[in-house]
Amino acid sequence: MARVAVVDYGLGNLRSAMNALSCFGQELAIAETGDALADADIIVLPGVGSFDAGMRGLRSRGHDVALTRQVLGDGVRYVGICLGMQFLFAGSEEGREPGLGWFGGTMRRFPSGPGAPKVPHMGWDEVEMRAGSRMFAGIEPPADFYFVHSYYAPCEGDAGRYAAATARHGFDFVAAVERDNIFAVQFHPEKSQLAGLKLLETLLVSP
Repeated sequence: MARVAVVDYGLGNLRSAMNALSCFGQELAIAETGDALADADIIVLPGVGSFDAGMRGLRSRGHDVALTRQVLGDGVRYVGICLGMQFLFAGSEEGREPGLGWFGGTMRRFPSGPGAPKVPHMGWDEVEMRAGSRMFAGIEPPADFYFVHSYYAPCEGDAGRYAAATARHGFDFVAAVERDNIFAVQFHPEKSQLAGLKLLETLLVSP
């Protein structure tokens, strides 16, 4: 049984993520501070809210230092959801706070105006999964997942290099990244029915 720590940085409701994660028989605990991540086998960061407020919350609770130590230093598996994926990059056009910087590049805002797709990007969309992706193992295409976001990772730089999946909202963007022990998705697997639960099962149960 893996010890799964769910990062709490003071914003949003963790209930839907905890409900989905509880389906797989692992030992779940909410980590309110970075110190609580020390014994985790898997770290899940389900992000909601704004980029700047989220990064300030992570730093004020010591999560930023602990995450870098545990994930980059000790190789603990990281699972990021929505803003939990955006935090991995150098920054975001949403604000001025630096991100964790594990991946180069900046999150961009979907364009608005006449002829542009509706912002935020909200609802079900098909995800194009890259061959060989570990997190999408066992999910047969086509597969739809549920999105709610106004900022995206472009298909270039580190985001494109480590893309495990893309989706389209007026143009292609990176829907998931995968590198070594780091797995993160822009969509909400906890709200994506069977495909989302299968992805979480793979990330929480598979070695």
